[in-house]
Amino acid sequence: MTCNLSRFSFPSLPLDRRSFLKATAASAMAAGLAPMGMSGRSRVAAQDANPLNAIFGEGGEAAGQGLAFADGMNLAMTGQGAFFGKVMSQGALLGAKTIGEAGGPTIEVTINDHQSGEVPPSVNGVRKLISQNKISTLQTSYGAPSEALIPIIQQSKVLTFNGGGSSPKQLYQEYLWQTRMLFAYDPTPGALHWLADTYPEAKKLAVIGTLENGVEALDELVPKLWPEYVPGGEIVAKEIHDVGATDFGEVIARIKSSNPDAIFTVSFGNDLGYIVKQFREANVPLPIVGIEFTQDAQTIAGDAYDTFVFATDYYDAENPNPWNAAFVASHTAEYGVAPEYYGSNYYEQVFVIWELMRRVIAAGGDPTSGEELQAALVANPVFKSVYGGDASATGEMSFDVEAHTINKPMGVFAVEGGKPKLLQPIAPELVPVKVKQEG
Repeated sequence: MTCNLSRFSFPSLPLDRRSFLKATAASAMAAGLAPMGMSGRSRVAAQDANPLNAIFGEGGEAAGQGLAFADGMNLAMTGQGAFFGKVMSQGALLGAKTIGEAGGPTIEVTINDHQSGEVPPSVNGVRKLISQNKISTLQTSYGAPSEALIPIIQQSKVLTFNGGGSSPKQLYQEYLWQTRMLFAYDPTPGALHWLADTYPEAKKLAVIGTLENGVEALDELVPKLWPEYVPGGEIVAKEIHDVGATDFGEVIARIKSSNPDAIFTVSFGNDLGYIVKQFREANVPLPIVGIEFTQDAQTIAGDAYDTFVFATDYYDAENPNPWNAAFVASHTAEYGVAPEYYGSNYYEQVFVIWELMRRVIAAGGDPTSGEELQAALVANPVFKSVYGGDASATGEMSFDVEAHTINKPMGVFAVEGGKPKLLQPIAPELVPVKVKQEG
């Protein structure tokens, strides 16, 4: 299923007449069209007052104003992962809108639904985005649906970013770049290190995950690192469940029978909320450490989530960095809530695309060419970020031009009062070295 942003709506965001008129006006602004009564001089003044122009530079021809740019998204818009599709698309659509308002190009986003991780709709839908919508860039998500796209995007030279389901098989691939630390793989050593330091008597570890992503972390890293961090440490149980499961009774029973000292999980989304809640309801008080946090999972688990610890490159909506402050303000105005981790990554990706367009335009090239956009990224892999920074400076992120990974700060977080609280940063030396996979 593919859909154009102008026709896609979210059940939780009803579009009444007032909202429709507001959205229509916003689309006109993004396309560089002035509202009635706004002169060219007024438009320039509006851009000058836009906080994004102070961060990214003035709008106009050099910023791509007047250009039409086709971007595609490959997301979980339906199924058990629809939460991810919702927040990811919201972040990207907001980015496209605000770039237009800042005097940038008209970025039209068309969304394909991979139905929460299914490979056939991912492949077939993206083929249509390329052949029919003529996309220059793609923003994808999940592991398996993105891995299946590699030959397609390489043949078509579509510059692709994944800010949601990064996996080792996506590394070292032309035209495919990760904008988050590798899902599960990168934070696992930091998580296990914290667990070993905090609970030195814990020897026996039970692990839980899925086959959709995080497989390498469970199969390779955990069995190798846990005995290194904990003398005599061993894995006593390994449970694999379906994505979207809500009843973990049998999993809990088998893990209890293995008598572990702690639990480590690379499960994600709402699944995590059910896991933590049901372990606590079963009177299992063991430490549970994971690799992500979503507010939806916290809502499912309720107060039980205050016993959960996770490690990741967590996004902080309260970060005072000027770009992040502008992002939070615009996201709250647009959707009524502050942004979260996944939405922030896809918002950022649109700005990476815009910056690459600026660079290609400055060099006299074609800013709709995926090949030229990637060349500009390789030539200078450093970009502004809503992560990091401080009240006086934006954050900064940089790509590894060989592995096609990103460098962002990671930490170990507790949940207190339903909100994440940093316990300690993850030292850079704990991030695994990326090895190019053969085949």
